[in-house]
Amino acid sequence: MTNDSQPTSRPSLVRLGLIFCLICLAIVTVYLFYPRQPHYQVQVFKTKGGWGYDILNNKKMVIHQPTIPGQYGIVGFTSQEEAQRVGNWVAEKMKQTEAMPTLTKEDLRQLGVKIP
Repeated sequence: MTNDSQPTSRPSLVRLGLIFCLICLAIVTVYLFYPRQPHYQVQVFKTKGGWGYDILNNKKMVIHQPTIPGQYGIVGFTSQEEAQRVGNWVAEKMKQTEAMPTLTKEDLRQLGVKIP
């Protein structure tokens, strides 16, 4: 005959405590050792020669681009939207390849950048 109305026994509480500790340990282990995915963010800023962009990875700057890449002189993007479009393209390429992308003149033209 069993008595279901008995309070939880001490060995059951110890077992539950151990299971809770193991779950907490597993969560901490996954958090510390699981590779963090890059989280790229584009920030556009105004310069003397136009517009530029920064690319941040988990709030850490990885690219500071105050001018149009690959162009002679100090020439910025003509608009905030141009800089944002190119920055987004670069960030997307970095997510895909996990490397610094190369921007060609053709890439810039396809992104609607007015090349001087």
